Amino acid sequence: MSSVRIFLPLLLVILSLSSCMITDSTRSVQIEVMKPGIFAIPEYVNHVAIFKRDFFQSDTCVFETARGLEIIRDSTIIYSDLSNSCVDVLSDLLEKQGYFQRVINYRDSMNSIFDEEQYSTHPNDYFDRTKADACIFLDYFQFKNSFLNFKKDYFYTQAGLSWLVVFKNDTSAYIYNQVDTLTFDETNNPAYRLKNPDSQQILYSAAQYLGKIFGTKLIPSWIPVERLYYKSKNRNMLIAEKLALNNDWLQAAEIWNRETKNTNPKIAAKASYNMALACEMEGHMDVGINWLVESYSDLTKNNIEHKANCQRYINILAIRKKDIERLDLQVRIQEKK
Repeated sequence: MSSVRIFLPLLLVILSLSSCMITDSTRSVQIEVMKPGIFAIPEYVNHVAIFKRDFFQSDTCVFETARGLEIIRDSTIIYSDLSNSCVDVLSDLLEKQGYFQRVINYRDSMNSIFDEEQYSTHPNDYFDRTKADACIFLDYFQFKNSFLNFKKDYFYTQAGLSWLVVFKNDTSAYIYNQVDTLTFDETNNPAYRLKNPDSQQILYSAAQYLGKIFGTKLIPSWIPVERLYYKSKNRNMLIAEKLALNNDWLQAAEIWNRETKNTNPKIAAKASYNMALACEMEGHMDVGINWLVESYSDLTKNNIEHKANCQRYINILAIRKKDIERLDLQVRIQEKK
C-alpha cells in the first residue's frame, strides 16, 4: 500500500513534467519574406538620381577613436570617400534589383554646381538638370563614439546618416534618419586583425553595409527571418517535417492537418502550430492565425510557454498581413517596369 502511495504522486509529477516538455521540442527554420519599402513610391518613377550632397558638412569632421582613455584623431579616414562608397553600394543595389528603369549615381559631382541656398530649397533644379523622376540625397554621414577595445578584441562605432528623398511633382520631401550601432571582431569581419585592426577597411565595410541596408528599406526586398516550428517523434510528424525542410509546404500541411485531430493533445497542438507556418508560406495569414488560436487551446495545463509562442506568432502574422497589403501596391509598380 505504501508503494502505491509513493508511485501515484510520482506518476502525477512525471505526467505534469511531460506536459511541460512540448516547448522543448521547438526548432527554428530560416525562410525568406518580402518586406515592403518605407516610402510609397509613385508609379511614374522610372529614373532615379542619387547624390552625396553632404548638406551638414560631415565631410569636414575628423574621425576619432577611443583607445582606452586616449582619443585618437585619424586624418587618414576621409569621410567624403566613405560616404561616396555608401551611395555607390546603394546605386548598385537599386540597379541590380531592376525596380527602376534607370539609376544614375552622381556621387558629389553636383555639389559645386549649386550653392547651399539653391540645393537646400530648390530640389526642382536637380530634376531639371538630371531629368530624373526621383532624387535621393545622402545629406549627413558620420561615425561617432568609436571605441577600440584591445582586451575584448572588438571595434565599436555608432553610425548616423540622414537621407532625403524627393519625387518629381510632389511638394513633400521625405527624410530618413538611419542610426545604427556596429561592432566588428575577428568572427564577423575579415578586415579585423587581432590587436591591430585596419580601421580604414572596417569603416569602408561599414559604409557599404549602411548603403545596402538603406536600399533594402527603400524598395521591396527579400530578407531572411527565422520561424519556430515543433518537432515530434510521431512518424507522420517526422515525414511532414522533412517535407517542410525541403520547401514542400503543401504536402507537409496535408499531414499536419490530419495530425491536428490526433487524440494526443501535444501532437495536435504541435500540428496546429506548424499549420500556421505552412499558411504563412502560402500567404494565408488569417488562416494561420486561426490555426494558432486552435493550437493555443489544444493544451489546457502547463502550457504557458506554448501559449506565449502562439501569441508571438499571431503578432508576427498580423504584421505580415499589413506588409502584404503594402506590397500589393509596391510590387505592382515593380512588375510594370
